[in-house]
Amino acid sequence: MINGYKTPFVCGGDNNTGKNIYYPNTSIIQVLAVKNFDDELRLLLLEYITKAEGELRTLAGYKFDFVNCPLGMTWRNQEAYESKYVLNGRVSEMIEKVENELKKSHLEYVDFYNKHHHEEIPTWIVVKVVNFSTFIDFLEYSNCQVKNAICELYSIKYEKDNVVRMDYALLIGSIHWLRHVRNACAHNERIYSICRKGERIKEGYINSMLRKAYARERNQTIFDLLIYFKYYLDEKDYTCLIQTIKEMLFNLSKELSSGVFSNIRGSMGIKSMSDLDELLSFPHHKEYELF
Repeated sequence: MINGYKTPFVCGGDNNTGKNIYYPNTSIIQVLAVKNFDDELRLLLLEYITKAEGELRTLAGYKFDFVNCPLGMTWRNQEAYESKYVLNGRVSEMIEKVENELKKSHLEYVDFYNKHHHEEIPTWIVVKVVNFSTFIDFLEYSNCQVKNAICELYSIKYEKDNVVRMDYALLIGSIHWLRHVRNACAHNERIYSICRKGERIKEGYINSMLRKAYARERNQTIFDLLIYFKYYLDEKDYTCLIQTIKEMLFNLSKELSSGVFSNIRGSMGIKSMSDLDELLSFPHHKEYELF
């Protein structure tokens, strides 16, 4: 526990001994408070990531069939995907991965289709059963009508040269970060300081609505996840999530010195507690009627 959560308590090092120097009055109780905070954060984020993931899988499967079934195509037809991913071989690799993952599944309804209707396994089963990373490939390689519908629903778009464009990079990149954090949560890893260096996506909230200090950052952190949730959660769930995190941070701040707490907040990518209120105040668009 000490090695896993000592970093925010370190304020320097002894050049002679090589040992860490800790903030005054650091105690095991304070380290435990950080661990407990991290455990609570892990469960909270996993709950909301799972909710967003489930909706994404369902909607992508529905739209895929809506676009392709009238043309007599299923998820096995390469013509149902964007041509550039067909030509570079990624679609055939993805279909093979789907087949393998379906064969390995022990779910009752998958076993039934594998035994009796192998050539007719419906898309809803595919998107529900495959690994999250395989699903992301499925969505990325799907034709533009499918991705456009998802981007339109979640307002994942940008304006360039007075033309509104769907932001595929944000769509796929944000879902990959949801997957990365979800996997870390599932494996009981330390969460508050999770980071991917140089992977930040400069989307609309960061580019034009948050203060400029955020636009200068290059790493993906928990704060980026909170931004992405702005797209994928409805307003009620999003408000509940942010308010819960604010309360958790406030309670933690009462147990730690200001320096230690600032280190933890900073590791989450949050420059100021007021920035969480900023996220809540920003416009929220999730337009199911456009789907």
